[in-house]
Amino acid sequence: MSEAVPKSFGRYQVLGVLGRGSMGVVYKAKDPVIGRLVAVKSVPETLGLDTGKKQEYIKRLIQEAKAAGNLQHPNIVTIFDAGETELGPFIAMEYLDGVTLKEILATGKKLTIPQLVEIIRQVGEGLDYVHQRGIVHRDIKPANLMIVENSLIKIMDLGIARLPFSDLTREGRLVGSPSYMSPEQLQGENLDGRSDLFSLAVVVYQAATGKKPFPGQNIQEICWRIIHDEWVPASKVDPGISPEFEAVLQKGLAKDREKRFQTGKEIFEAMRALLGDRARPRPEKIQEAKPGPRPSAATTAPAAAASPGPARTASKSEPSIYDESSSLTSSSESEIDDIFRDLTQTHRSLSLAGNELKVKTWQVVLGLLLAAGIISALIWFLIRG
Repeated sequence: MSEAVPKSFGRYQVLGVLGRGSMGVVYKAKDPVIGRLVAVKSVPETLGLDTGKKQEYIKRLIQEAKAAGNLQHPNIVTIFDAGETELGPFIAMEYLDGVTLKEILATGKKLTIPQLVEIIRQVGEGLDYVHQRGIVHRDIKPANLMIVENSLIKIMDLGIARLPFSDLTREGRLVGSPSYMSPEQLQGENLDGRSDLFSLAVVVYQAATGKKPFPGQNIQEICWRIIHDEWVPASKVDPGISPEFEAVLQKGLAKDREKRFQTGKEIFEAMRALLGDRARPRPEKIQEAKPGPRPSAATTAPAAAASPGPARTASKSEPSIYDESSSLTSSSESEIDDIFRDLTQTHRSLSLAGNELKVKTWQVVLGLLLAAGIISALIWFLIRG
């Protein structure tokens, strides 16, 4: 039996449910003051915490979500508001109309190298942006990467506060996505941005092969393999994987964070090299941003969420973190657009087919009810006659 849908969170009027996860429910809602659609994430208070820790967690969650309003990047979901009601804490964020990478992969699609390069370009730039500001996402996975209009990729769920690892279990079940977690995250160590880059490498592996690099029958086995065991070579899963691509994955999935890619830009450059001549940058160069210091272990700035204003493309005041045009050539960009259009249309066509099936089912049911009503009326008239 489904849970009742609340009518509102603060001033936000709930219109329906967008999704449910281990860390809360996301609702489609409307801000009646300005008429804007938003996505409201309700974070449950039943996280296995005692009363004292629960209040501390709620306070920290709201503080961090509000602080995240300072973030401005086109690849990060915008945070508008955060607060608490009798239903618990909530975060109001940008409403997106798109398709998550999880939904695309669920159709059985495997992404090509050009597709993966574009995903890494956008996600890597967004992650580098937040990492330079001392923020670690902690839950990079296909479900948190959404492709929206114009093949723009949005990183979602930056607004959930970090919990100590000892508090991340509930009834023997790990809350979160252990298949994408780094070894240091599973061991409860202090994290920096390289943990997110490990997670991104897992996403790339899965998108290219259709499988995860650390398979297991249960959470305990998956966690043990991530911490102690080697990942399954991608070429064993898909013989078409090149040695060069395998080498990129090898570095991305290194257990020692010092041996991994240190920034999203490094992963992008390594992947772009796989494209050869197709990876030539545009003639014009984007102004290079001054490199920020590597964030220290993220005990001072836990995961937060995206920018307060409307999403927009990179502006002069916030130049790209890449020192040259990080996109491909114009012809390649056209191909990328076509590829992503194909992926999203494939998913949407499957969703549409499902919706059409539901409509047809209802039409059949209504038709049968109508026929039964007519037959009943005829029988009644015959009996009365």
